[in-house]
Amino acid sequence: MAAETGEYRDAARPGRRPVLSDVARLAGTSTAVVSYVLNDGPRPVADKTRRKVEDAIRLLGYRRNPLAGALSGGRSNLVGLLVPDTANAFYGEMSRCLEAEGRRRGLLTLLGNTAYRPGLADEYGEAFSELRPRGIFVTTGEKPRLAAETPCVFLQWAAPDDSSPSVVFDDFDGARLVTEHLLGHGYEDIFCVAGEIAVGPAEGREGGWREAMADAGLPAEGRLVRTSFDKVEAGRAVRDVLTSGRRIRAVYATTDEQALVTIRIAHSLGLRVPEDLAVVGFDGTREARLGNVPLTTVHVPLEEFAVRAFDALDGRDDPSVVLDGTLSVGVTCGCEPGATEEAAHAGAAASG
Repeated sequence: MAAETGEYRDAARPGRRPVLSDVARLAGTSTAVVSYVLNDGPRPVADKTRRKVEDAIRLLGYRRNPLAGALSGGRSNLVGLLVPDTANAFYGEMSRCLEAEGRRRGLLTLLGNTAYRPGLADEYGEAFSELRPRGIFVTTGEKPRLAAETPCVFLQWAAPDDSSPSVVFDDFDGARLVTEHLLGHGYEDIFCVAGEIAVGPAEGREGGWREAMADAGLPAEGRLVRTSFDKVEAGRAVRDVLTSGRRIRAVYATTDEQALVTIRIAHSLGLRVPEDLAVVGFDGTREARLGNVPLTTVHVPLEEFAVRAFDALDGRDDPSVVLDGTLSVGVTCGCEPGATEEAAHAGAAASG
């Protein structure tokens, strides 16, 4: 084997990635035996032969192609993930957490951006199914076209059928929590910047605001701003409201992106946050919580979310998991910098 070293080292040079047949040739065995060593089966390999294969792998710098591994032997180390748009900070962070958890479990994540288009989700679903993935995570309320044997887990949305598990956040209680925080500061005319339609998570995030307002004896009518999740479109809608001549003191946005857009538009109009306009959000993205002006928001536990998603895929969790968010107190609501949730509640109560 030592005499052949030079020949096979060439296979590991840039531009020539070593493949399974290179390992088999250097070890003096078949590609099937190399596969048995890599997969630890299904057939046993003699210790001497195994050592030769392992030495060849190490010498060549061979790295297994994850996709090839997924397509061989009817087994898969792939999972699919369909999200609307990873340019949205929330879905970007969600994708990273799911990818990291999958990698921890030895799985490779395939990502598809659906742009909120069911037809595109179907295309991704069919394409991913052909790769025989361990399963597909879906972050919309509609099930894409999948092969019958492809498991599906719904994330952030409740499953539309009884056959698929789901992992969601308690959007309703989170929305009520952050709205009550604004009410505790003494704000009454609280506007809600929401999505174009109230379905799925959006329904809960809008509903919690409505209930908190109703419990405080305040109307929600005339205070709902519906807009696209696109930043430019949302900015136009918020600008129209803030320049309508109505004195608005507080805004609850159903996503952090909408909240950050609201702050940007307010600043462009010469309004100070929170002195002239209090703003709170929902999601708890890093950009929102850890930026120069920390946003008060509902922080959802994405790392736990990812763990529970994979547990649901493996059938090791309840078929319907609901995770609570927590109030992350920033300065955009009127709280002092560095205020804890408890101190913020006490200060808000005192100001009321």
